[in-house]
Amino acid sequence: MISKSHRILGYAGLMPFLGLAIMSWLGYLYAIDWLLSYAALIFSFLGGLLWYVSSVEKLPRHVVIVSVSTMLWAWCWLLSPTHYWLWLAALSFIGLHLYERQHLAEIYSAELMQLRGHLSYGAAFFLWLAALSTLNV
Repeated sequence: MISKSHRILGYAGLMPFLGLAIMSWLGYLYAIDWLLSYAALIFSFLGGLLWYVSSVEKLPRHVVIVSVSTMLWAWCWLLSPTHYWLWLAALSFIGLHLYERQHLAEIYSAELMQLRGHLSYGAAFFLWLAALSTLNV
């Protein structure tokens, strides 16, 4: 069961995504860098959740490989110009959620999967919003 605290803190975790996406549109110099750094931190956290689940449940080997890969992939986001990675970071949040739905639906509760969906798609939306601010239109 997902507690009220988990829900509140989960949704509160979207506030930096929202605030930094807005700041990117307002022209704040480092907003996009901060947003991508925060996204990488959160994506790595999600990889840590997979690592934990793979250590306590009998799951296919690819789950532990994906758990470590998420952290390495998020680190790559920070190695080159930020605006190139915003789109891929957004797709990564969606991809990881779809992966979890496919492979962990029997492990994660329906409530957790719903919350994860809201948070992942919310993060992706704000990353895309910030990415749009980088287009020279």
